[in-house]
Amino acid sequence: MTKVGDARRTSVLDRATHVASVEGLAGVSFGLLADHTSVPKSALQTLFRTKEELQLAIIKTAVEVFTRTVLMPAVEHPEGLPRLRAMMSAWVDDYLKEFEGGCIFAAGASELDGHPGPVRDALAEAVRAGEELTTREINLAIRLGELPPDTDAEQLTFELHAMVLQANHDRQLLGRDDALERARIAIERRLSPPIAPSA
Repeated sequence: MTKVGDARRTSVLDRATHVASVEGLAGVSFGLLADHTSVPKSALQTLFRTKEELQLAIIKTAVEVFTRTVLMPAVEHPEGLPRLRAMMSAWVDDYLKEFEGGCIFAAGASELDGHPGPVRDALAEAVRAGEELTTREINLAIRLGELPPDTDAEQLTFELHAMVLQANHDRQLLGRDDALERARIAIERRLSPPIAPSA
């Protein structure tokens, strides 16, 4: 593909990812995307060939956005609890605001969980990767003494992700402007080690 073709594909994918966050991955068609990008349907089919290829490219783009907005800023912080806090903060403050329809992973999960295939597999792999990164930092924080030694890392990962998903749900479906702030408070409380009682 030429540089012009690469640039067009990148531009189309940026728009397609926003459209998918609103319409769902299954709802994105070449016709709908043509309406949103002013790129002819035939040109879109040349870029992506099939709807499935387009859906997979959208998921890949969403992962790249997550990497840029959440993971890359977080690695500037020390490993363990500081990095975990930075990651969760960026997830709530930046990633959930990145797309018009909110978190594309959350939307895609409810849409595709009963539809086996390459698109569901790619989405599931992206979600698992996020969970594994979270669990890794939790385990580091435990080893470093930043979290209690009896912390269940997988349970904490579940709870943190649940808070993010609830914030996305309340903000997008219920229009609650305070949803992200409530998530920030809940996450910080969960990541604050208990204060040892005074002797």
